[in-house]
Amino acid sequence: MPEKILGIDIAGSGIKVVQVTRGFRTSQVSGYARASLPADADPSQVASTLADLIAEENLESDRYMVALGTHEAFLRRLRFPFSNQRKISQVIQFEMEPDLPLALDEVQVDFVTTESRQAGSQGVLAAALPRIVLDPLLAALKEVNIEPEVVDLDGSGLTFIARELKAHLPERAVILDIGHHKTNLLYQHRGVDTYLRSLMTGCGHFSKKIAEVLGMSVDEGMERLFAIGIDQEATSPEHLAIREAMMDEVESLAREIEFSLTAAQVQERELWPELVILSGGGSLIEGLAGALEEALGVDVRCLSDLEELALLGQFGDQFTAAPLFSVAAGLALKGTSRRAGFNFQAEEVGSQNPLVKWRQQLSYALVACALVAFAWLGSVGMDVYTKKRRLTNLNQSVEAVFRRTVPEFKGSVQSSQYASIVKTKINELGQSVALFGEEGGYHSAVELLRVISKAIPADLNVTISLLTVDNQRIRLSGQADAFNTVDGVKNRLTALDNFDKVTITGAKAAKDGKGVQFGLELNRPQLTGEGS
Repeated sequence: MPEKILGIDIAGSGIKVVQVTRGFRTSQVSGYARASLPADADPSQVASTLADLIAEENLESDRYMVALGTHEAFLRRLRFPFSNQRKISQVIQFEMEPDLPLALDEVQVDFVTTESRQAGSQGVLAAALPRIVLDPLLAALKEVNIEPEVVDLDGSGLTFIARELKAHLPERAVILDIGHHKTNLLYQHRGVDTYLRSLMTGCGHFSKKIAEVLGMSVDEGMERLFAIGIDQEATSPEHLAIREAMMDEVESLAREIEFSLTAAQVQERELWPELVILSGGGSLIEGLAGALEEALGVDVRCLSDLEELALLGQFGDQFTAAPLFSVAAGLALKGTSRRAGFNFQAEEVGSQNPLVKWRQQLSYALVACALVAFAWLGSVGMDVYTKKRRLTNLNQSVEAVFRRTVPEFKGSVQSSQYASIVKTKINELGQSVALFGEEGGYHSAVELLRVISKAIPADLNVTISLLTVDNQRIRLSGQADAFNTVDGVKNRLTALDNFDKVTITGAKAAKDGKGVQFGLELNRPQLTGEGS
């Protein structure tokens, strides 16, 4: 009997769903639809809108695959000295813990494997999704009788689009999904996911820029952008203004892409992507692919321009539908293949497919005896490994704090000496801070605020509410719209020469559920007026 799988993309400005019907040998698109959402939609509104859309379009399915925004998750690239995935599953949280601004019980962690560069080792792409984002949505979906088998990230859904395009992709490729509020970047090397990132740039950002240049509303700017595109042969004042504005935005997007590839450690030319594929609504902007190709120096093609798109070619209007529904289609395709990509609730909800459940139960029965015999050996070994790793991380954290506090001690220092050295340093700082305040601390704080404000782009939704300064470090706190934005602020401040190191001292969801309260600590070498 054919099985119906529904891919659900709720990470953008609305909801997009694609239903794939899988037969014995083939799969085909049997339906797709979308619905808009208000900007401040809560999980209950999302769930009710999705349920109504499924009912209205007759898209009830056997299995449901849901994607949340990549920008909501903390992403890290890690490497382990072993390749056993069960062992990696047991220790991945403790490897992620030092880099997380949240406690482990406040996140759901999962990972996908990347390339193994050395025998016996394994690289992984790990993601931690805050439960404050995940749990309310799952609860709301359950209220409308939708229990997803998989909760993935929208950027990870591009993996399955890449598999559809494998005949078109070279050894090194980037899938760039340009949505309304953000752009997801997936870098693949030899068909394996190597790097994933969400860029806070999208069609809404482009249309706002066009609206400012032409003196019109954002909606009108969006209409003009898609109607005119980037006209390289423009002669009219309006077309010229749109082209100039968009070229600035394209160059900014190209810099973000290059920064992401550098962070992915593919800055060497031999690892640079050979092809960039554009999907999402932004790929429908006429002339964008050519402009981005010129800025990056890499071949750029639109998803809708590729021939023989296999399952994606089954959309009625390939030119507009395939790019817009690429993430939802990728999620539906995920249900037709073996386990891949992220799943942030695999432990809570099992497969809804009876055949899959039967196979799982049979597998459990076959390995139960072996697990009983060998479980205690693995448990003891892994417990020792985990505790050693945690102790090492704690010792490293203590030493790092000591080195930041007392940087003049360059040699080895016994941990038993930390307290007396820090106490002496505090007494010295008491005198230094007093002198610093008398000699112009106020002016230095103003100058620092100017430097920090200049480093944070206006399109990042960040509010700084408190700034404290001494002659060694700056502490600031404020509110951002998402955890990924906090990471973005940290990265931009780290790139400045004014600070030796930038550390996230805390990040948690605001009490009203809107935004993230965060704290940053910036170590600085010395302020010298305008050159700081």
